[in-house]
Amino acid sequence: MPDTGIIECPVCKTENSEKAKYCINCGAGLAADAQKPHTKTDELGLKDGGKAALVAANVSYDPGTVVLNRYRVERELGRGGMGTVLLCRDGNNDDEPCCLKVINPQLIDNEDLVERFKSEGRIARKIRHPGIIATHDIFEWNKRWHIAMEFFPGTVLRKLITESDNAGTPIPLEHATSILTRMLDALEAAHQVTVHRDIKPENVMFYGDFKSPDFQVKILDFGIAKNFEVSNATMTEVAMGTTGYMAPEQAKDAARVDARADIYACAVIFYEMLTGLLPVGSYDPPSVLRPELPPWVDAFTDRGLKYRADARYGSAADMRTALHNAGQTKADSQSQPQAAPVFAAVDSAVDGKKGRWLRVKLMDSKQGRLHSVAFSPDGQTFATAGDDSTTQIWDARRLKRVVSLAGHKQWVKSLHYSPNGLMLATGSGDSTVRIWDTRNWRELTVIRGHEQPVIAVRFSPDGNFLASSGADQLAVLWDAFTFEPVTEVRGGGIAALSFSPDGLLLASGTLNQSVVVWDLMRGETLVELKGHRGTITSLSFSPEGRYLLTGSDDTTIRVYELPGFDRTLKVRNHSSLIWSIAFSHDGKLVASAGEDKILVLRSLPDWEEVATFSDHPKGVTGVCFSPDGKMMVTVGREGGVAVYALQV
Repeated sequence: MPDTGIIECPVCKTENSEKAKYCINCGAGLAADAQKPHTKTDELGLKDGGKAALVAANVSYDPGTVVLNRYRVERELGRGGMGTVLLCRDGNNDDEPCCLKVINPQLIDNEDLVERFKSEGRIARKIRHPGIIATHDIFEWNKRWHIAMEFFPGTVLRKLITESDNAGTPIPLEHATSILTRMLDALEAAHQVTVHRDIKPENVMFYGDFKSPDFQVKILDFGIAKNFEVSNATMTEVAMGTTGYMAPEQAKDAARVDARADIYACAVIFYEMLTGLLPVGSYDPPSVLRPELPPWVDAFTDRGLKYRADARYGSAADMRTALHNAGQTKADSQSQPQAAPVFAAVDSAVDGKKGRWLRVKLMDSKQGRLHSVAFSPDGQTFATAGDDSTTQIWDARRLKRVVSLAGHKQWVKSLHYSPNGLMLATGSGDSTVRIWDTRNWRELTVIRGHEQPVIAVRFSPDGNFLASSGADQLAVLWDAFTFEPVTEVRGGGIAALSFSPDGLLLASGTLNQSVVVWDLMRGETLVELKGHRGTITSLSFSPEGRYLLTGSDDTTIRVYELPGFDRTLKVRNHSSLIWSIAFSHDGKLVASAGEDKILVLRSLPDWEEVATFSDHPKGVTGVCFSPDGKMMVTVGREGGVAVYALQV
């Protein structure tokens, strides 16, 4: 295998092919155009989120701009898909602070979306309650629609949930109860006019001391609220709302939902406030995750999350009464509190539809840039490899960090559990492979067989061998009991590894744009696959051994069918380097993670795209499925860990 020219990474000094666009080890850009600073322009024309004015269609919202000879702009408060919110002073009301929501410029020619924006103002203006952000006026100015609203100097509930979770200090039950009580007060008034249909922590704000009678909670953003004065025939009969908070019936037909859809969303928020997680897939009762919680919390949450709308609380008032009565409605008050329910996903045969993958949680690993992720064979834990030289072990049920493995001197690039789950192998920029005992998380041994950073480590399916590859263009097969070398191969700059399910083949991706498959029984190369026009950054055999998938920084995934390794398909979902490819354990799904910030799911055997996620603000560097196929975890270059669950 001829070597190509070499280019040294300016960040980590790893040697890469001269044709590589990104460093195979740290992900730094190598191509000339990758070194140039890019100026990001957002959807509103603001460069890099700076202090520039919101400018579109010759309309400026610089600080000091006076709108309608009345509202003086001070600064931007936030933005969403429909509009941007500006803090203003009302010149007709003693310069009192107020807010203007301005429809986004790219929407002004879309009649349906303009009407939806105006409808938000009309609906919200009909609701007068201290728990609802008051709407004062709706008007057009310079061909742009505006909604004038009350200014509320509160904190968004999402911030409280995120900060509590990051600090490891769960929101107290009394605080969560206080917030939910006030939300239900507001929704009782709102439901006389509308169904909100997008209740989520981003649309709830609070202000003041939780224990004070003056503590306030307000609901905002009625952008997709249902107007009872408009017939269902004129409503869009599609799913509208936010994934994870939508009631099952709303995901099917948003036009025909009633107040019980908002009840479902309130139960989701209550669960999330108490646990930091979204209740999707096979989730646990709150008291399993927080044993100090009383049993009524489980029963209360369970009823609010019922799949069938008629099994939930019938109204916001009913739910509030149940909350005040420790999980019992008046009708239930004579009965004993319910035992904690067994939370489980609805049977997949319901309506004959496939399940949906929903993000349960996005966490900060505090490891800096992350490189890879792997589940333990029993599904109880998963591990993340970080730039800070540590490996973090996470409880897959509670989604909490349980132990930090320190020992490597530089970043941890790759990791893999042994098939019996007793060992974890980690490969690092310090050129070593370390083996950890998962029973006590002690270091068993250090393997020093590479002269440059270790790029990949993989146990064989039978657990007898460990393969490692390094930026030194060396791949080594180790005895997994003695950790003595069995054989080694040089050349090509080996960057990715995967064993076939029967353990007879080992595929490696190289810096010179080829995939080499070794016959381990004969100790020789079986086939060399060419066609990619970039470094092979990821590859994976399917669980039944029918396919080998290879990903490259040429932005494509190639599908080879065994036994002949015929290339049957070229998939182009990504616009940049593909860091990781993973199959679900039943072989029915394949996930690909890219530097372009997206994660793509495809179903087999039709290779149909199932879902695309963009939850990481930077490249998605790793993805893996849980052994039971009900969870999926991704890691990103920004240090985030995203956890998804299958909702059926």
